[in-house]
Amino acid sequence: MPKAVLRFLPRRTLLAVLFLLAVSRASASGNDWFARAWRSDEGLPDNNVAGIAQTPDGFLWVGTVGGLVRFDGARFEEFSPLNVENVPSRGIRTLFLDHNGVLWLSMDRGIVVRAEPASAKAYATREGLPNYTQVQVFAEDAEGTVWMAFGSRRNLAYFKDGRVTLIGAAEGIPSGQGWIATDSKGELWLAKGGHLSVYRRGKFQPMKDYPQTGFVRIAAARTGGLWIASASRLWRYRAGGDLEPAGELPPGVSVSALLEDHTGALWIGTLANGLFRRNDSGVENMPSSHREIESLFEGLEGNIWVGTYGGGLDRLRPRAVELEGTEEGLPFESVRSVTHESSSGAIWVVTQNGLLARNLGTNWSVISRMTNWPGGIPLCAAGDATGAIWIGTSDHGLLRFQNGQFQNWRVRDGLASDHVQGLLVTSSGDLWMMFLNRLQRFHQGQFQTVDLPTGTRYLRSIVEDTFGTVWGASSEGHLFSIRDGVVTDESLRVQGDISSIHGLYASSDGALWIGYAGAGLGRFKGGKYARITTKQGLHDNFISQIIADKLDRLWLAGNGGIFQVSMRELSRVADDLAEGRKSRLRSVVYGRAEGLPSLQPTYDTVPSTTRSLDGRIWMAMRTGLAVVHTENIRDNPNPPPVLVERVLVDDEPVAVYDSKSPLRDPDLRDLTDLHQNHRPLQIKANYRRLEIDFTALSFLAPENVNFRYRLEGFEDKWTEAGTERRATYAHLSSGNYVFHLIACNNSGVWNDVGAKLNFAVQPFLWERWWFQLTILAAFTLCIIAIVRYVSFRRLRNQVRLLEQQTVLHKERARIAKDIHDDLGANLTQIALLSELTRQDMAAPEKAGGHIEKISATARQVMKSLDEIVWAVNPRNDTLPHLVDYLGQFTLDFLRAPGIRCRLDLPEHPPEFNVPADIRHNLFLAVKEALNNIVKHAGAREVRLGVDVSNGKLRVVVTDDGQGFEQPPQDAWADGLRNMRQRMAEIGGDCAIESRSGSGTTITFDVPWRN
Repeated sequence: MPKAVLRFLPRRTLLAVLFLLAVSRASASGNDWFARAWRSDEGLPDNNVAGIAQTPDGFLWVGTVGGLVRFDGARFEEFSPLNVENVPSRGIRTLFLDHNGVLWLSMDRGIVVRAEPASAKAYATREGLPNYTQVQVFAEDAEGTVWMAFGSRRNLAYFKDGRVTLIGAAEGIPSGQGWIATDSKGELWLAKGGHLSVYRRGKFQPMKDYPQTGFVRIAAARTGGLWIASASRLWRYRAGGDLEPAGELPPGVSVSALLEDHTGALWIGTLANGLFRRNDSGVENMPSSHREIESLFEGLEGNIWVGTYGGGLDRLRPRAVELEGTEEGLPFESVRSVTHESSSGAIWVVTQNGLLARNLGTNWSVISRMTNWPGGIPLCAAGDATGAIWIGTSDHGLLRFQNGQFQNWRVRDGLASDHVQGLLVTSSGDLWMMFLNRLQRFHQGQFQTVDLPTGTRYLRSIVEDTFGTVWGASSEGHLFSIRDGVVTDESLRVQGDISSIHGLYASSDGALWIGYAGAGLGRFKGGKYARITTKQGLHDNFISQIIADKLDRLWLAGNGGIFQVSMRELSRVADDLAEGRKSRLRSVVYGRAEGLPSLQPTYDTVPSTTRSLDGRIWMAMRTGLAVVHTENIRDNPNPPPVLVERVLVDDEPVAVYDSKSPLRDPDLRDLTDLHQNHRPLQIKANYRRLEIDFTALSFLAPENVNFRYRLEGFEDKWTEAGTERRATYAHLSSGNYVFHLIACNNSGVWNDVGAKLNFAVQPFLWERWWFQLTILAAFTLCIIAIVRYVSFRRLRNQVRLLEQQTVLHKERARIAKDIHDDLGANLTQIALLSELTRQDMAAPEKAGGHIEKISATARQVMKSLDEIVWAVNPRNDTLPHLVDYLGQFTLDFLRAPGIRCRLDLPEHPPEFNVPADIRHNLFLAVKEALNNIVKHAGAREVRLGVDVSNGKLRVVVTDDGQGFEQPPQDAWADGLRNMRQRMAEIGGDCAIESRSGSGTTITFDVPWRN
């Protein structure tokens, strides 16, 4: 602004203009800070953020007009004050965390909520607070007393020993708008109505007056004392000293929040003028998502958190990557080539529309529009060690710029073509020029053309390694080296195949890095080649630009944007792959999290990236010029806290971190608390899917936090989850498991201890030990029973077989006995009678008598033989055959003595099987009975009856003979005994009923065994 104009401005306005000019100049460095905003569309309940706090476990708590949430850097989780009794609304006006981990919430309508980890209570008028007066600020002194200030009211309140105490003018509190804060020693200070007081011995003691013309804010200073801001003025107060002016803000600015960070810088939030930062260099304007600042907070990692009134939650940190475009003075939004000037450090760019521009640190100037510009459309630019800039054009050959003067070389001067699309200045000072399909070296003023391998076309990159070898590559995948003027085709020897190449880079350790179009990153070192892709953790397989910074980090740009990888990690992975071992690395991505749009690099000209003298990395992008502020990228040595947040079974939560919090939804309070629970979590047997949500509390770059997990008891190897924050398992078999989780922060520092979740999948009923024991016992008993049954059955079969053999033996013995006793005796008699007949042949009468006896005996033998055959014939083993035989035998037997016979037989006896022993003994018993009747009874009639009923076979023989009162003692008695004995042998019974003169009835009962 012209001095003449400044001279006529009012003094107040002049001060404001000068301040804003100073701020705008400071903003050149202030642009190094970046504000990342989270708003309601990302899960924040409301864009009016009233308070911020961070609990010791690492979670960030954010109070808004729309409610309270907990933040892990990736997700917001709601905790509603409405879950506390007597809280009528969810709106939060300020938030505070004391040293005991108690969260204090100032709510609408003057309600204060004191939330402990497991219980909460609401305080209002009846508990001692002023009626319907909101707490504007909390503070905690060295004794753990929590203080509350109510803005313009004269009262303060403090909480101690479980109750609220209200104090006022009697304790030395002046009137007017005020603020409270505790200093580094824990003493409570009050700035109110222009008076600064400290609370000692139960009263506020005045220490210093300050000019107050509007809102006042105070904050503790790290080295002791306080910062004071009122209206647009800042002071530094040291205990026992005077107020020291600390700077001024623009007139009309009202301060709403103060915070000193760990570096000693003072952050100043205003009601309508945005955010400022004051350090030893002065006051600078800082970026923010909204101009109304409600709250300020410094996190455990040094992040500055800003609560805005309308813009959501901001996180401020030094900017890592920014994109310069036309708004920053770049002549065109797309950049083709970039280099730096070795003498001044100026940055030179060639834009896609053919402009050559230079930046000396303040603004861009277009060199191709200078009056002495030789002509032509620039394509690329490269600086040499003398401070000169070489420029390749599309139609005007090669240019050299130094000290404001141009030199020009064309085809007529020996240049291979007037279309130069790539330049390389080697360590020896030679200039290499890359054309579409040719390569030239400019050495000591002479152009030397290099014969490239046959078929090499569409050159894309050229680079010199630490050994002085020049490497070139084409988009068709040809790779060649040039050493001492000898060109060698390295395409197959190095790579093993042909893949399109976009970029080359030679690092100081002697490695050649090759960026492929879709095939990842190659490394050739010491005669060994390895290719790294997304399978090993590389962010992108399309690599167009490669360059290293001063801290041994390799920066890469591809279709997926800009990312960096530790050179040490890259080398380790490349060595592993070259030896055939599996390996993995971590990529740190810079993109939308830095407020950058989609970044895509250019790769058709060389050079397209450079590292300036101050260490910054510059990359040509299609949307601008990317600047990597490597000085702002510092290692984060603190491993992130790692924890399991939630466990879901079939989409239903079963365990939640801090489930017992009184601010939780009541439906979640009955779930297992993952924060406090140390017993294994029980998972039902019939579940289908188990999901485990987890997090790592690092806010510097949460998008670059990487996770690994392993389910001990199920898998031996770690699962590389990357940035994914959920693990899913299908149905696991019953048993005990340990989910082990570890994570690293944005600097690759791992929390190797991590977090563990013990859980047990319950067995199904049939998998429980007692059920299996029961089944085993039942199975054993069944086996025993089966074995016993089979054994007993086999034994019974053996016994039956033995019985059958015994019966057979007995039957054989009986047959032998019958044959011997009956047939043998009769045959012997026949033999004797035959001998007598032979001797008495001379006496015919005697011989005839003998022959008649022989005939009768022979008939008896035939009859006995018939009985024996009938008894042993298996075809007669049925009841009908037995009944028929007994009836026929009785008729035949009684016919000879002339005794009348009556038969009472069943017409159709059942087809029951009758064993041979029963048939034989029953028949002989009946025969004995008939024989006794014929010999001794003198009967005229005999009746034979057979009945099958009541489970037995009954045979009744009745005669009308003389009978008897007492059993006889002669042969008749022997016959009766024989009958009983035979029936006893077959398990039957023989009953004899007789009276003298009334005949005899003999009953044979045989139990039926079918």
